[in-house]
Amino acid sequence: MTTRQTIDYFAKVAVGKQALLRQSPWAFGVSSMLGGAYVGLGIALILSIGAQLPAEWRRLCMGASFAVALVLVVLAGAELFTGHTLYMPLGWLRRQVKASDVLRGWLACWLGNLLGSFLVASLFALGGANGLLEDPHSLLYRLAEHKLYDPPLALVARAILCNWLVCLALWMCARVDSDAARCTVIFWCLLAFIGSGYEHSVANMTVMSLVLIGKQFDPATLAAALSSLAWVTLGNTLGGALMVGGAYGLAQQPKNPPHSTAAVATDEGVSA
Repeated sequence: MTTRQTIDYFAKVAVGKQALLRQSPWAFGVSSMLGGAYVGLGIALILSIGAQLPAEWRRLCMGASFAVALVLVVLAGAELFTGHTLYMPLGWLRRQVKASDVLRGWLACWLGNLLGSFLVASLFALGGANGLLEDPHSLLYRLAEHKLYDPPLALVARAILCNWLVCLALWMCARVDSDAARCTVIFWCLLAFIGSGYEHSVANMTVMSLVLIGKQFDPATLAAALSSLAWVTLGNTLGGALMVGGAYGLAQQPKNPPHSTAAVATDEGVSA
């Protein structure tokens, strides 16, 4: 699959997302809740694993485990805001969806992801959260400290890098032919983002929800959580729309390249 073909594929995906939201908003909402829930299940997993590990092994093992979140989204099927930052701008680039459709889809997906994340966080807390909520020095609270109170520029930078990797995973999933290959590319990209300590808005929804449940919705913590989510959402949007969608939009092959048919075949073979 060439770059142009991949863009055309995602543009069609964008049209399908826009149609689903317009024709069946409840179905889109449920699918968005599932996306947030699946990422939340991945967060519950890596927090539970990471809390039991020495610091030198923690990020590696957490990163190696978190691929389950995106595997569930891709193979089971769900709407994920960070993926929509790739699909929808490419649909707009191909003039198949309107800018208003892009913004409406982003908002609906983000809110659905938030509800799904909070649902999983609540169930995880009701189940005991593996002791993470009771211990004020637990891995959960130490991770949240950085997410809540780091400078906005740092949050945006880490969020751009995060969704660059996540959307590259989705981009590559469209270019391979088997579920085994899709799982492999997802694994490496998510290992890179968790291992590097980047920021994913939907993953942070679960983390923030758990912190708020543990602190009984302290108003100051709620304000910090909303501010942090806003900055990380901005960074994720830039990472998906510009660093992947925009970059490949500029890098796509021309429709009528100025060289021979044989050269075209060779280029496409390399690109695939």
